[in-house]
Amino acid sequence: MFTKLSRTLALVMVLALVISALVTGSALAAQTSATLNVTFPSGGTITYGTSYVVSGCGYARAGVTVVVHSPEAISFAGQMPDASGCISISNFSSQGPGHYTVDAFQQLHGGSKESLVASTSFDLQ
Repeated sequence: MFTKLSRTLALVMVLALVISALVTGSALAAQTSATLNVTFPSGGTITYGTSYVVSGCGYARAGVTVVVHSPEAISFAGQMPDASGCISISNFSSQGPGHYTVDAFQQLHGGSKESLVASTSFDLQ
């Protein structure tokens, strides 16, 4: 009887681990649906110092850190997503012609490291 109880307990523990892994995997998969967009003011020429907005949706309820690699500098800003999981950060500006990479990071599941959850890039001439 003790052996049968031990097997049942072991089976329950294995099932709990499998279910936990599936739930965690689903949460991580959902997180990869975050978007990231860059919007410049409509009309007019984009010159040095032109402000632009970095926005997106699909973020978890944790702070989002946006990092912009421009031809001249690396800039960053952070924001908590709104109730819909969206962000909109407007304190970035162009720094001359070249390639820009924009990345969004979040600390997921109480971890100690931020993960890349969205990325985009653009070129200015």
